[in-house]
Amino acid sequence: MSSLFHSSGLLTRFNFRKDRFKLIVWIIVLIALMVMIAWKFGDIYGSSTAIKTLMPTLKSKAMVSLFGTLGYPNSVTMTTARVFAQEMVIFMSIVTVVMNYSLAISGTRGEEDLGVTEMIRAKTVGKLSPLTAQIIELVTINFVLGVAYSVGLQFANMSGSDNQGDWIIGLSLGFIGIMFASFALLMAQVADHTNNAMILSYLGFAVAYIIRMVTDVSNPDFTWWSPIGWIEKTSPYQNNNWAPIVLMVVLSVIFIGLAYVANLHRDLGSGIISTRPGKRGASVWLQGPVSLLLRLQRTTIIAWIVGVLALAVSYGSVFNSIGDVLKTNPTMQKVFGSAAVHSANHTLILNFIATIGMVLAILAVVPGIQIIFKLKSDESKGWLEILHSKPLSRTRMLLGYMFVALILGVGLLAIGVYSLIGTGNAMLSSAQQLNAGRVGTQLFLTYIPAILIMVGLAVVLVGWLPRLTSVLWLYTAVGFIILYMGGLLKLPGWTKKVIPFGWVNKVPVKEMDWNVFWLMILLAIVLFIIGWLGYKRRDLEID
Repeated sequence: MSSLFHSSGLLTRFNFRKDRFKLIVWIIVLIALMVMIAWKFGDIYGSSTAIKTLMPTLKSKAMVSLFGTLGYPNSVTMTTARVFAQEMVIFMSIVTVVMNYSLAISGTRGEEDLGVTEMIRAKTVGKLSPLTAQIIELVTINFVLGVAYSVGLQFANMSGSDNQGDWIIGLSLGFIGIMFASFALLMAQVADHTNNAMILSYLGFAVAYIIRMVTDVSNPDFTWWSPIGWIEKTSPYQNNNWAPIVLMVVLSVIFIGLAYVANLHRDLGSGIISTRPGKRGASVWLQGPVSLLLRLQRTTIIAWIVGVLALAVSYGSVFNSIGDVLKTNPTMQKVFGSAAVHSANHTLILNFIATIGMVLAILAVVPGIQIIFKLKSDESKGWLEILHSKPLSRTRMLLGYMFVALILGVGLLAIGVYSLIGTGNAMLSSAQQLNAGRVGTQLFLTYIPAILIMVGLAVVLVGWLPRLTSVLWLYTAVGFIILYMGGLLKLPGWTKKVIPFGWVNKVPVKEMDWNVFWLMILLAIVLFIIGWLGYKRRDLEID
């Protein structure tokens, strides 16, 4: 048995040394995000008046679907600490899952696909040692983050906080990271390629998040069925319930055990789910870069389509809960009249659509950027050198990747927007239904230029600064945080202009600004040309 884990300690030290810069960046960014927002909450929501002003927004169905609910009873006095917990636990859970998926899959299946694991296993290394080293690294980084969060919250000293609540928030975020990291490690054994492992991992997370979202809006008692919903059940600064953390630990142990079993019962380079053998001869449709890229990325593309569709339909299914003032407040109908109340409901739904539309637009641009960056990764692996040995120009290659990226990004936006509004209308009464053609088309069109600009920035980086492509992910994440939480954090209005998605009007609450639309289209075209000039002139970079 000990031979299976031989040199695990050595590989663990190697992992920490190899990933040290990546880990340092994640630690600094996440701790700074958590602690700085906690400090800012003390200034923004330090008074009971400010908290009372925020609570109707925080308890709205739209905000509950996004941020979750910790189930504080109406009789409980909301404090700064409780408001912070209500807004931050789900958001930080999402960020934590993204970090853990990146580290877990790149450190296992990713290195196996590159042949690194094969070279390591050629030495006197146990079969389970690489997996064990990755588990130790992930558990350590999540535990460090959990402790750092807890200590940081204590220094923030928000009104209404207590030591146990600070520690339960920090440790629950740490253990939810370990739980989803363990799930990703299991998927790395099940799948036979990095992309498939990532798809399966995010599919599991998406299912958990959608269950959490739907149950939080309809019946929070059923949120126990979602692993990501367990963190809400800790009820920090109120009940301080440690039972959900115990569940996270138990499920993590189960996932790790299954990952070990799967690792022992598969060959190096393969997965529990094997790849179906292809045809002996290539199809006539695989003669160009676009068709080849679509064939290679078909699983990823299908997964994105299904994921965005499921998320949009889930958000649309709660439309009837958002505009329920007529049903739950007959007094308002008597005082203001049914026409005024109906108008208020309609405005609530439009604001909800505007918020979810922004989320869907940013989600849609992610696979587009990934496709452009795949051009850089394929280049560094030497795959493009093989293609360029044929009569294939650099321009045609770049245009092929750009075409797929733009079609995928814009297509996902259309799927998300029209699924959201179509499902929403199905949930509403005939008197409340929206003009799907007008509202959907405006929302769809208004975000197209932002997607083009983001893809254009990716092309510029690949063309001129291919080693700095990760900067765009940081830029996108910062912009998303500003748009997602800027209103709650009362950030200055100009901060929304940091990212192109903040340049557009809040459609459908406001009308679409066509002047901004065409200026953004022009900027996107300029970015594409600049990126093309850089890519055409520089040498291929092979690691």
